[in-house]
Amino acid sequence: MTSRPDGIVLVHGGMHGAWCWELVQPLLDLPSVAVDLPGRGRRPLDTEPVTLARCVAAVLEDADAAGFDRFVLVGHSMGGLTLTATAAQAPDRVTSLVYVAALTPPVGMSTNRLFFGDEAPVIDDQAGVQPLASREAARALFAGDLDDAAFDAMYARCVPEPIGLFLATVPHYDSQIPAITVRCTRDGAVPEALATMLAAQLTPTRHHEIDADHDVMLSQPGALADIINEVGRHA
Repeated sequence: MTSRPDGIVLVHGGMHGAWCWELVQPLLDLPSVAVDLPGRGRRPLDTEPVTLARCVAAVLEDADAAGFDRFVLVGHSMGGLTLTATAAQAPDRVTSLVYVAALTPPVGMSTNRLFFGDEAPVIDDQAGVQPLASREAARALFAGDLDDAAFDAMYARCVPEPIGLFLATVPHYDSQIPAITVRCTRDGAVPEALATMLAAQLTPTRHHEIDADHDVMLSQPGALADIINEVGRHA
C-alpha cells in the first residue's frame, strides 16, 4: 500500500444499525463513519430485496460522503459479508479488513447454508425480514455482559434482519488485503469452533481475542478500539 488510510468505516451486523458503534467511535484515532446498511436507520426497508450489492453501495456512499478515498473497513457479525463483498468490488480503496466476531462464509456459500447445511430452509420471500429475536434469545446470543439497563437500551434499537442477506453468497476478494480477525471468547452467536473455521479461510495476518460477549463494541469498546487503532497505524 502506498498511502495511509483516510479513515475507518464501521459496518454493523444483524438486527443492529450504525448506532452500535457509538461507544467505539470517540476512541478511534482516525476519523470514522458508521454505516446504516439497507433496512435500518437512515436507509429504511423498502420493497426491494436487501442484497450485498446494496450493502456495498451503502458503504461506498458513506465513505465518499466522509471524504475517505482509502479506509480501514471494520465489520461485526453479519457485517462480515459486506466487508468481503466491498473488498471484492473496491480493493483499491480498502487498506485492511477487520472482522469482529464476524460471519464470513466461504466463497459461494450463503449464511443460510453455513448454519443449516443441506437442510437449509428454502426462502421465497427475499424482500421480507426475519422475525426479531426474543429478548431472551438476544440476551443469550449477543449481550451476556451488559447490565439490564444497557441491554434494554440495545434491544429497543434492534430491528428485524432482511432475509436477502441470509441468502447472499460471498464473492472472491483480493487476498492481498490484510485481514484481521477479532474473536470474542464468550460469543453466544459465533461459537469458537465456527469462528476458528471461518477465520482459517480468511488467512488473517493477525488474530486477536477479547474476553467478551458477541456485542463487544458495547461491552468492551475500549479493547476493541485499541485493536482498530493498531490496524490503522499499520495499514
